[in-house]
Amino acid sequence: MALVHLSAADADGPTELHRGDTVELRLPESPTTGYRWRWRLPVTLRMLADEHVDAAMTGLDAPGSAGERRLAFDVTAAGLHELRAELARPWEGEAREALTFVLHAL
Repeated sequence: MALVHLSAADADGPTELHRGDTVELRLPESPTTGYRWRWRLPVTLRMLADEHVDAAMTGLDAPGSAGERRLAFDVTAAGLHELRAELARPWEGEAREALTFVLHAL
């Protein structure tokens, strides 16, 4: 079992994992604009955490600045899994940005 880190740069390409691995995905987010990441996880990925990490908390920037959305999940089954992330405002139907992560768990 390993901890695997993913970012927006890992979207659209396959990422090889092992069943039992924990994955941490971090994407830039500025909730003061109303835009937040929402997830479409298959049942084979078990969510552990979904939180906003303020840049000020990491000591990198001033309070109120943009930060990151942190999603952590376990891979519970072998096979191909597709995780979709959409950056959208809850009151709007269309996503401003969408990313797809293809996970190949052995």
